[in-house]
Amino acid sequence: MRMRSTGLIATIALTLSGCTAGPPPGPQVVSGLDRLRSGDTVTITVFGQPDLTGDQLIDSHGEVSVLLAGRTKFAGLTPAEAEVTLASELSKGGVIVNPSVSVRVSHHMSVYIVGEVTKPGSYDWANDLRVVNAVALAGGYTYRARKDELRVIRYDDPTKAELPVDQTTQVAPGDTVVVPERWY
Repeated sequence: MRMRSTGLIATIALTLSGCTAGPPPGPQVVSGLDRLRSGDTVTITVFGQPDLTGDQLIDSHGEVSVLLAGRTKFAGLTPAEAEVTLASELSKGGVIVNPSVSVRVSHHMSVYIVGEVTKPGSYDWANDLRVVNAVALAGGYTYRARKDELRVIRYDDPTKAELPVDQTTQVAPGDTVVVPERWY
């Protein structure tokens, strides 16, 4: 009888320890990477209008300022939607008839890698950037890195919560990858 109760207790303990740990976070895909964000730099081309053509930084309000169009909201739009919006603003008042506008992203916000990496800092974001790639940009892990507790602070998250992630998780422009230190 004593052997059965010990076995039962061991089984329950193993089951509970597995339940509390939970599965590893798994790959996370970021939505809206095709959308413009504050901090992105766009190249605006208005064909036949060299004074209206050039690079613009999308400000903290999500806007750009273009001659004859004024302040125009770009954050949250795709580049194609921004083209339509800007063309509409430029055609108001009839100064430019049927404007042909092109908007392309020339530079996204940087990503930040902090903690136990060789060269913490800010790095250029690239399409389909994953945590493992971001760490590689920062020179790799230090010997003290706790690779099983990686976290990301999403730029768009107003709470700035540190989300548990794994190495395959996508990193968006403006995100911060946190590599914690192990204590042993």
